[in-house]
Amino acid sequence: MQTIMTRLEYWIMADTQYRIHSPFVFDMYRKVLFAEVDKSLRDRMAEGMPEEAVAAMQTAGRRERAYHEIVYKLRDHYGLKVMCYDGDEAVLCPESGQASNPKTGQPLIEGEMKVVCRPHKCHARELRWQAQQGNAKYNVSIDMYDVGLLMNCSRMHRQHFLLK
Repeated sequence: MQTIMTRLEYWIMADTQYRIHSPFVFDMYRKVLFAEVDKSLRDRMAEGMPEEAVAAMQTAGRRERAYHEIVYKLRDHYGLKVMCYDGDEAVLCPESGQASNPKTGQPLIEGEMKVVCRPHKCHARELRWQAQQGNAKYNVSIDMYDVGLLMNCSRMHRQHFLLK
């Protein structure tokens, strides 16, 4: 019952792409998080991933598959390196310490980016997700119910986005 109430509350509060006020998050939403996944992407996903991650991707359900696809799309789009990867969390870091905008050279993501699989699955994960959002090393969090993102963007103030 708790899970149903949490999901209902999420769907009522979450915003669509048209209500995102941050250009960086809007761009990430359109080009990475909700970009179409083609067959060639799924074929390339295993490249450069740890063996246990590849095995987890092959046996994953629909929600977990979305987590694996987002990790790969973030890695591919921003040129990030996967530092830690398991069934619940992935930590990605820029190769040079920060990911920059290719057009302007301005830093986009500094330090690590954490991708969390199903942060609302149970009460314990919900509490862990809330604690991670309050962590001082992350100033931007994006909650898509089945996948959560935490990152440090120096150009942005502390913000939390709930996205459908």
